[in-house]
Amino acid sequence: MSTVQRLVVEVDSHELLKEYLRIAMTTVLTATEEIALKTIDRDMPNFSSGLPSVFYDQSKSFPVILVGGLYLPKDGKVNSYFNGYGPWETFQFGQTIPGRVDAAIARIMEIVKANDEAWAKRFLKERGDGYNEFFLPCDGTIETGYELRSCNCFSEVLAISIVHIHYGN
Repeated sequence: MSTVQRLVVEVDSHELLKEYLRIAMTTVLTATEEIALKTIDRDMPNFSSGLPSVFYDQSKSFPVILVGGLYLPKDGKVNSYFNGYGPWETFQFGQTIPGRVDAAIARIMEIVKANDEAWAKRFLKERGDGYNEFFLPCDGTIETGYELRSCNCFSEVLAISIVHIHYGN
């Protein structure tokens, strides 16, 4: 049996994010009978209550989308897990596993591209420009990019977050 125990990758382009999503969703999310997406609404009063605990104390992390995977329940209940932690957009019935993955990736990239500027602006406002005592303006430039991380939680979840990307001189 093969498994990915931990995945953390930071990328600076939509195309790389898309490729890593394809890899992660077919390896890290071992259960893909049902795939669900949740866009995190940072304006909700207790938005962090819906996040996996791995994010509570990470000052670097700025999660924007969660991607979950589960096996479908044997009793045939629709969205039995994800309904309890909504709102989730699910991909399951009438599609093959590759079809679900492709549909979910297309939707994720649609959400990312539509919110890119607003998320980056909010991230920079809340987390600063990324320069610190270890990386100064004379060391290079900083832009925003995306981190894809496995959460090692139940249900299996990948998180897409905005991060600082450092480019040295």
